[in-house]
This record gives sequence, structure tokens and C-alpha cells, in this order.
Amino acid sequence: MFKKIKNLFSYKKVNFKDYNLPHEALYKKILVQSYNDWFFDDLEVKKDINGRFEIIILHIFIIFNSLDQNNSENKLFKQNLLETFIDELESTYRELGISDNTFAKKMKIAAKSMYGRLSIYSDTINDSKSFNEALLRNIWPLDKELTNKVHKLSEYVYKKIQMYNNKSYREIIEESKREF
Repeated sequence: MFKKIKNLFSYKKVNFKDYNLPHEALYKKILVQSYNDWFFDDLEVKKDINGRFEIIILHIFIIFNSLDQNNSENKLFKQNLLETFIDELESTYRELGISDNTFAKKMKIAAKSMYGRLSIYSDTINDSKSFNEALLRNIWPLDKELTNKVHKLSEYVYKKIQMYNNKSYREIIEESKREF
């Protein structure tokens, strides 16, 4: 029991399950990247489940925004990636002991938050000022003084989108083997 509790709060030693399908492999890359200390130490994102949720959603947005939109294979890949995230989120809530009485409500809130963030990031990505405001509002909701941190995160997002822009999911997976 104590081992499970210790693993919940451990940020250094993380054991991920095997992901064999392409969308699962890319989700694992996103998950590993979401544990990067740069987000929490340098950018001062809260080092808790909410902060990690925000970083994962941001990386899903990067992938969604980068994929060639006209490719039907990419559309299916995006759906599978999102379903993997939702399955993992559900599993995390279960491991945290969320009761059946509140589980559906928690999942509904999480889904609304996820879709809301993906939507606002998509709507604002072409206007850096609006995009930065969206990042500040979602990632640092209680600290409006972190504007220099917002710019660093924004630069990171734009760099990643440029790196993966209009590539197939296969190309993104291949590219992410070198650097995500």
C-alpha cells in the first residue's frame, strides 16, 4: 500500500506501462515529457495532478495542431490518442480513490476542461498575445505575474508546432525518437 502511495507522489522514478500501438507510443512520449523538470522548476507550473494535466493537454494540442488536417489517417490517430488520454485519466482517478458517486462528475469536468483548452488554444494559436493569455489563464490561473514564464512556454509550443507541422503521425513518432 505504501509503495503505491509513494509512486503517486514520486516525480523522479516513473514506471510506465508498455504502449504498443502508434497512438499509445506517442502518448507515452507526451507522458514522459510531462515529467520534465523544466516545466515545474523553471516555468513554475504546479507540480501536482493539475499541473501535469495542463502540460499533457498542451502537448496533445501541439500534436493535434501539427498533424496534416486533410489526412483521414491522422484524424483517426487523433481520436485514438485522445481516447488513450481519457482512458489513462480514468485510470488515474480510479487509483486516487475517486468514488463511483463522484467519478462521472469528475470525468465530465475533466473532459470539459480538456476540450475547452484544446479549443481555446486552437482559436488563439495564430495570435501570440491571445495565446499567451490563454496559457496564463489555464496553466497559472492564480499567478498573473508570470508573464516571462508564459513567453518561454509559448516559444516552446511554437517551436514544437513548427518542428512537427503538417507531418503524418508516423513522421512525428519518428521525429520524437530523437527529441520530443
